[in-house]
Amino acid sequence: MERRRRLVAALSSIDWGRLRVAAAVVYGSALWSPRPRDVDVLVVPGEGFRLEDEVRVMEAVEEATGLPADIHVVDLGDPDCFLVEEALAHGEIVYLHPRVGAGLLARLALVCWDYMTMRRRLGYTRTLLRRAESLGGP
Repeated sequence: MERRRRLVAALSSIDWGRLRVAAAVVYGSALWSPRPRDVDVLVVPGEGFRLEDEVRVMEAVEEATGLPADIHVVDLGDPDCFLVEEALAHGEIVYLHPRVGAGLLARLALVCWDYMTMRRRLGYTRTLLRRAESLGGP
């Protein structure tokens, strides 16, 4: 638990706003493993975020933690909802932009909630239809 607290504190000390980040969530083995190989960070990009900013984020995370960084930039346009679900369910928020961070992260969570809910419903529906067909139904 002490390791987790230190990791979250180190990541929270990064000047995320300067890096054009709206929200950042650490997740994965760095939070629970005594010997993590890397630090996974989900980043919601802020206004003006560019590819070179992703490299700067990676460098800042590596400098703050002393571990290789695995940065996952996720936006509302095409989110990896499996990754978002994992990060929000088991991770720690280390930064929210004062004006837009919480709102963007909440919208991202809602988009993924809708996607995952529909995916599960469709999966169940397909299973039910296959079962009905195998029993001679429609």
